[in-house]
Amino acid sequence: MESYLRNRYQRVNINSHNNPNDCLSKWKEVQHGVPQGSILGPLLFLIYINDLSKSVSDKSSPILLADDTSFIIANRDEAEFKFKINEIFNEINKWFHSNLLMLNKDKTYFLKFLTKTDNGINMLVSFGNRKIVTAQSLKFLGPIIGTTLTWKNHTGELTSRMNKACYAIRSIKPFMSLDVLRSTYFLYAHVLLYFCARS
Repeated sequence: MESYLRNRYQRVNINSHNNPNDCLSKWKEVQHGVPQGSILGPLLFLIYINDLSKSVSDKSSPILLADDTSFIIANRDEAEFKFKINEIFNEINKWFHSNLLMLNKDKTYFLKFLTKTDNGINMLVSFGNRKIVTAQSLKFLGPIIGTTLTWKNHTGELTSRMNKACYAIRSIKPFMSLDVLRSTYFLYAHVLLYFCARS
C-alpha cells in the first residue's frame, strides 16, 4: 500500500499526439489523492469520505453513492429550515477544508420537494459567496426526480431514450441475425425498462 501511495509523479500535457509544439509541465510529486483511473482509487476514495455523512447526520439524512452525495433536510418551520440548511453547509465546508477537498459548486444543486398545491419556501441557498442553483428536477442515483416527486421527468427521459433504441434496432434489423438483434435489445432497450422497476 505504501508503494502505491508514495513516490508517484504526474505532469500536464497539452496538445498531445506527438506534436513538437506540445506544452509539458514539469514532473511534480503527488502530495494528495490517488492515481486517477486506478483499480484501488474508488475504494480508497470511499474510505476517505466515509465520515462525511457523520458530520451532518444529526441535522440531515445523508446519502452517499460513489462520488455522489445528497443531504435530505425536512422541517415544517420556514425559519428553522433555512437555519438548518446554512448550518449543514457550514459543517460540510469545515469537513472539506479539514480533508483538503473542495466542493464543486457547479455540480451542487438545491431541490425543493413540494406538493402540487404548495408554492414552497422562497429562499436562496448559498455556499460561501456563491449561489447554489435551485433545480426543478435532478438525476438522483439513476431515476430523475422533480420537485413534486412525480414520474413525469423520468418517463419523459425514458421515452426519448427508448425511441432512440427502437430506431437503432429497426435500422440494423435487415442486416443482422436474430441473436444479434436480441443482444442489441437487451443492451440498449431492456436495461432502460428494467432499471428501477423493482424499487
